[in-house]
Amino acid sequence: MGCSPFIGAGQFGARASEYYRKFYVQPENMVRLFLKSFELGVASIQLIEDRPLEALIEASYRSGVKPYIVYSTHLSGEALRTTLDRLKQLEPEIIAIHAEVVDQLDIGRVMERMDIVREYGASLGLATHRPGVTLRWVEREDVPVDVILTPLNRLGYAMEPDFASSLEAIKACTRKILAIKPLAAGSLRPGDAFTFIYKYADSAAVGVTSEFEMRETYEAALEAHNHGE
Repeated sequence: MGCSPFIGAGQFGARASEYYRKFYVQPENMVRLFLKSFELGVASIQLIEDRPLEALIEASYRSGVKPYIVYSTHLSGEALRTTLDRLKQLEPEIIAIHAEVVDQLDIGRVMERMDIVREYGASLGLATHRPGVTLRWVEREDVPVDVILTPLNRLGYAMEPDFASSLEAIKACTRKILAIKPLAAGSLRPGDAFTFIYKYADSAAVGVTSEFEMRETYEAALEAHNHGE
């Protein structure tokens, strides 16, 4: 389960402000969807920002469920340590360095953050918005990372610099791939999207804004995953 709608991410266009008011301003709505996701058997969360973190902590407390967390962050230094101190009660499995840092291809800035992540015992991840460039850099520099978060969808939405080079880099990547933006900001139906996704990715994170969307998305993802095995 992704959290982009919860912060009113710009990729949702005219719906972004609606989502911001519904979720970020009213975090109980985030808690409700986290709880429903746990009820449906999906406790894996791709977490971003502070308000969804607090809502997830609350949902975990109420339900007794320990979520599997992939946390993306641009922070560094003491600000990163402060956030990870807050998060460590949920024992996040993967901490990923945000694309706005990684896509600068500055190994020093990436390794500085990775050294801090290692202090908390989590697996290392990198996020990218430019898979056609950044994944080749990761392989060439042999960046010591376990998981890559990258846009992946059959429309090529947000797969920079272009669909063809991005898909080739994803196919050649030796790290685990977690697909983000799999529905291309709502342009694809889940049933169409996940059959493509699971040809190239190990897992996917998709934001949902209602229990109906959640059921539809999870059922489509499970069917596509099982069919691909």
